[in-house]
Amino acid sequence: MLRGVGVSPGVALAPALVVRWAFPEIPERTISPAEFDAEVARLNDAVRAVVDQLDALRLRTLHRAGPEAAGIFDAQIMMVQDADFLAGVESLIRKNLLSAESAYEFKALDLRNTWQNARQSILRDRLADLNAIQLRMLLHLLGRPADDAWLGEIHEPVVLVAHELSPGLTVQLDRDHVAGLISEEGTRTSHAAILAHSLGIPAVMGVAGALERIADGTSVLLDGQTGQILLDPTPDEMEAARLQAVRRHRL
Repeated sequence: MLRGVGVSPGVALAPALVVRWAFPEIPERTISPAEFDAEVARLNDAVRAVVDQLDALRLRTLHRAGPEAAGIFDAQIMMVQDADFLAGVESLIRKNLLSAESAYEFKALDLRNTWQNARQSILRDRLADLNAIQLRMLLHLLGRPADDAWLGEIHEPVVLVAHELSPGLTVQLDRDHVAGLISEEGTRTSHAAILAHSLGIPAVMGVAGALERIADGTSVLLDGQTGQILLDPTPDEMEAARLQAVRRHRL
């Protein structure tokens, strides 16, 4: 049994699909003073492209989960367009002769360290949003697609297992094929948790060691209310979970 924080109620039983992602490797590249304007233009072009991606997700969320959940992406758009942050990136480009992607990565790392050490839990909860935005920006600057294609197509119900779930990924999941969500990171107030609840997908977050303990194809029984996760449950355990779900539904 594994334990985490139940963030979206419901019981799910399905094989595990383990998803791993990482920030792309940024090639070491310096620029000349003559390339300043071109690099800043690339940065601004990436901002516009990512805003368009997030706006498309906002509209999708609006139709699937309503205006309150869609507001999550309004907040992400504001983060992408933050004038102070972008001014810092531009300063690194001009003063340190860094490429746009190197400068953006450096500035985002600096902000992430600040938020991780912040006393306010709301800033720590927004780390997943920052990571998702950074990933989209870097992929665009490197000329790579940022449409979450790494997830692949899901043809049967699965329990998705990841280190961290972003709102952009969560809203694109098909409820018919994703029975539940497990994440090593996240809390009840994280945006991915709020979206999972709005979409009706049982979810457990804050599950330490989930990627090490859960292999692809492992039968997983999760309870999104209690935060309990059973690996390879017995028939008796599955029946007990079914009866518990029925009782909750009646209540």
